[in-house]
Amino acid sequence: MKFNHKDWDIETGTQTGNDDFIYGNYVEWDKFRNEKEEKLLECFGIILPWDKEITLSKYIEVISQDVFINTSIINDYLKRNITFKNNDNLLYEIIIKFPSRNSEFSDKLISKIFDYYEVPSGTQYEYELPEDLQYWNNSYEENEYQNYIDYPLKFEEYPQTIKDIKLKIERANDNLTKKALILASFSITESLYKNIIVKEIPKENKISNFSQKILDDEINKLLRGSNENKNKLFKSLLNKVPPKQPWLDLRNSLAHDIEDAKVDENKIEFTNLKSGEKETKIIEEILKQQVDFYDQLKMILDAHHDKK
Repeated sequence: MKFNHKDWDIETGTQTGNDDFIYGNYVEWDKFRNEKEEKLLECFGIILPWDKEITLSKYIEVISQDVFINTSIINDYLKRNITFKNNDNLLYEIIIKFPSRNSEFSDKLISKIFDYYEVPSGTQYEYELPEDLQYWNNSYEENEYQNYIDYPLKFEEYPQTIKDIKLKIERANDNLTKKALILASFSITESLYKNIIVKEIPKENKISNFSQKILDDEINKLLRGSNENKNKLFKSLLNKVPPKQPWLDLRNSLAHDIEDAKVDENKIEFTNLKSGEKETKIIEEILKQQVDFYDQLKMILDAHHDKK
């Protein structure tokens, strides 16, 4: 039996920026492993007689568990850390001292066991998490149009949010975190774009509730649909072609398989899903493009509102 997060009460944290915009949830799996160690071992049926003296037959019973048979844990860790308490030639009288739990070895042993049962490790961010652990899951998307009405983004604080993400990327110690933060920036930019569209949709006061629901559902489909559909809606509302979004191929690649992309210092290499070819982008340039996108949107909005 492998680990299933749905069988556990998983504690999620929520990552926010200085402007209180929510990037999404995260889970510190190492903390979960540590806090739920005994229950996880019990769930997997693992018996580890820490710091006990056991007979050879009992030791054979321990190492006959699936996790030890199907991995190299015994050779890599266990053999070097057990102690034989006597040198009796009679096998049934051999006593083995099992190691203590309070050691670096035992930490590695537990980690390898949890790896075998596919308990996640490290920290996972929004787009790496199972859907039911995400902050921006489908329950939000199903009412996306109404949510943007009820909880509009603060347009003017967007540049600072991207600066915060840039700083987090620079300080991140691992490449997976950097990729997750880049993907988070795309999500925030997409939310900004949708928020502008929703804000410009005129209110229809003289239609029935039934007709309003049909209209809302259609707008919601456009918001959740392709970028081409959102661009058409933007143009129909503001009578202007929206600014280009040159990062979409990278965004789609990361959303499809975040592990595939490779970060090398200030660059990220990814597979373009349309062409199947490898491409490379400079991370700082990606973030600058998004701020430029914001600036161009602001110019379009200002010009549109000045005409009214």
